[in-house]
Amino acid sequence: MQLDLLKDSRKVREHLKQRAREYRAAHHRGPGKGNDPITQITIGYQFDQAGWVAVVFDTRPEAKPDGEWNFYIKQNATEFPDWWKAYADWREGDSPLALTLADGTMKSLGPSAGDQEVAACFGVMLQEALTGARKDGDLDTLSLAKDCILVIEEQDGRYGWSNQPDDGSDAYLKQLADGVSSKGDDGQIAHWIQVLDRVASGEESQSDWSFLAPRHAIEHLTSFGERAVIPLLQLVRKWSGEAEFQGDQPQRMIEINEMPMQTPIFVALRAVCDSGSHNPETESLLQEILRKSMQANASRRLWGIIPVWTARCLHRLFQYPEPGQDDETNRLLNPEDFIDRRR
Repeated sequence: MQLDLLKDSRKVREHLKQRAREYRAAHHRGPGKGNDPITQITIGYQFDQAGWVAVVFDTRPEAKPDGEWNFYIKQNATEFPDWWKAYADWREGDSPLALTLADGTMKSLGPSAGDQEVAACFGVMLQEALTGARKDGDLDTLSLAKDCILVIEEQDGRYGWSNQPDDGSDAYLKQLADGVSSKGDDGQIAHWIQVLDRVASGEESQSDWSFLAPRHAIEHLTSFGERAVIPLLQLVRKWSGEAEFQGDQPQRMIEINEMPMQTPIFVALRAVCDSGSHNPETESLLQEILRKSMQANASRRLWGIIPVWTARCLHRLFQYPEPGQDDETNRLLNPEDFIDRRR
């Protein structure tokens, strides 16, 4: 599937212009108070589970890139459904992902390309759209602080940019890795699993940069190859009976909030899917996780992503049937093709 990011960049620019024209302090939909100057503009985005771009105006006096924009996605997002469709076709198939970049050049990403490389293609386009809008006066109708920060963030931390480079994130990531280099392989794997577990429990949220931890931990864990698969699945099993969302029967979608465990468990499952593991223990753990998560989601209107993504792992790694998913509720439509079944 061909994606035209040059065309999409124009759509983003128009969206930014419209948001600036329509912005009213009384209807502020972001962190801070509506009557205060805008101290930070964040463009957040997602391209793999869904395709959207959220433009969030932040008026907090001490605003910084701390992930607070994630609580304001639904109110500020515009859809790009072709993004995740193209990503899914590329990830599940053998054909390359063909892109027209924002500068008009062509780029083709083969199966060996990583998600971070894909994320960067979108992120650079959004960065250029935001900085271009600021430079060309598209945002002049807004009450911007003199030192207004511009931020681009992929929701799972696979791309990030700010016009304030000395933001403290490097120090946080170094702190996460403190002491790990002196450990053996098993000790290092255990260290990064503990980081994911702390994020899942909410303990790591004391840091403003905790949203960077899941992706950083996964990058280290995947460097150990299949050796990290079983520890990752044991972590997923631990959390597979918990609710991934707060408020699963909302009157409005705005009332749904992700629990801290959702992101680290999602990135763990995706890493397992990409691992190529054919270990019988891997299959057994995936079966156990699926049974446990199905039971946990049975009474919910909005399901978490664990059942479907576990089924995707079984499909990709062990040739189970392709999972069906209800787009409205995330429900796994064909559990009978996965539960207690072997190749």
